[in-house]
Amino acid sequence: MAEDFYTLCGRRRDVRGQFTGAPVDEDTLRRVLGAAHAAPSVGMSQPWDFVLVRDRDTRAAFREHVAAEREAFAAELSGERAETFAKIKIEGILESTLSVVVTYDPDRGSPAVLGRHAIADAGLYSVCLAIQNLWLAATAEDLGIGWVSFYREPVLRELLGIPERVRPVAWLCLGPVTHLEETPDLERHGWRERLPLDAVVHEERYPST
Repeated sequence: MAEDFYTLCGRRRDVRGQFTGAPVDEDTLRRVLGAAHAAPSVGMSQPWDFVLVRDRDTRAAFREHVAAEREAFAAELSGERAETFAKIKIEGILESTLSVVVTYDPDRGSPAVLGRHAIADAGLYSVCLAIQNLWLAATAEDLGIGWVSFYREPVLRELLGIPERVRPVAWLCLGPVTHLEETPDLERHGWRERLPLDAVVHEERYPST
């Protein structure tokens, strides 16, 4: 089991261009969502919700917004960075089978969320744990996940009718893929390399600069 788990962690990728659009079996989707819902949460508040977005018009509208945000970011770049970014695909919104929007409801479990009184963001961290569970479960099921981060929260909130108090944390593209790349996209395209483990592990205290 341990070997399979470490293999799964190394196999997981942020998918952009490998989605096939093929259907996702409903039982498989329930298993993946069940794994996400089994994540630990501060005070067992379970502050997440999963909005399944299948409608193509809704996804197309979101993709339009994402494209505009991509252009805004590209305009800030120049030289080699601009050339490199131009080659990078940032989303698979229409190519994927469906999207899963994961949200954070800070009122879930309120007013006394055990463990959140000193760290206000503990609920948000809990949602991120659910996302990681979802991602690993999808990978185990030979599905791809792509996290879209080029968007403004108010736009997504309005598009899906998300209440003001609820924060949209992730738009995840999900579906079968032709394959998972051996190397992450940003590393393959030369945007950034993964740091070695020893560069981020420290004994006893944070390193002095």
